[in-house]
Amino acid sequence: MNQKQAVLKYMEENGSISSMQAFAELGVTRLADVVFRLKKDGHNIVGETTYSKNRYGYTVGFSKYHIVKSK
Repeated sequence: MNQKQAVLKYMEENGSISSMQAFAELGVTRLADVVFRLKKDGHNIVGETTYSKNRYGYTVGFSKYHIVKSK
């Protein structure tokens, strides 16, 4: 299974993926590039900025991607 297939499968099974999840669970270090290539292949993927506190207590923003299903 290649990175595009792994990321697509992860989003289908879990609803969304962040760069930390991609790295920790799939070994993908450049999630934005994989998402770019999936979009180029015709997948309707949307990124949203999510905010959370890091281990030092600072609020940080990061992208979370999910597939938009056509109706």
